[in-house]
Amino acid sequence: MNRSKTVLLSIQPYLDLHNQCYKNIVVTNLLPQGPLCELVTRIHFPPLSQFKQPGPCNPMKRCGLALMSFDRCCNNNDLMTVDEVPNLISYLVSNGYSIDTSITKMFNNSNIRFNTDVENNMICFITYNG
Repeated sequence: MNRSKTVLLSIQPYLDLHNQCYKNIVVTNLLPQGPLCELVTRIHFPPLSQFKQPGPCNPMKRCGLALMSFDRCCNNNDLMTVDEVPNLISYLVSNGYSIDTSITKMFNNSNIRFNTDVENNMICFITYNG
C-alpha cells in the first residue's frame, strides 16, 4: 500500500469484542508517510449492533486503519482512543507533521459529509513534512 503525505484523522466508534465494550478509536483514511505509519494497524470493524447489518443499500465499513495506543506496553492489541488525542497532537508536531488547518476548516464549514455506517468525527488533516 502506498503511503500518503496528507491523511485524515478521525474518531470512530468501535466494538471491542475482546473486552466486551465500545470505544471511540482514532482512525486514518490512508497509510501515512513518516513515523506515524509505525502506529497504524489494519483492523476489522464488527457491527456495532445486531440491528445494523450490511446490505446492498446499506454498505458498512468492514475494515480500516486504526492507530495503536501509546500505552500499549502491556497489550499489543490496544487501540488509540479519543482520550489520547492531545498526546497524538504532541507526537505529530514533534515528528515532522503539521496540522493542515485550511483543509480541516474547509470540510468543517462545508455541507460535505462522509458517507459511513457510523458517524465519523473528523479530528484534522495532517501533512508529513519530513
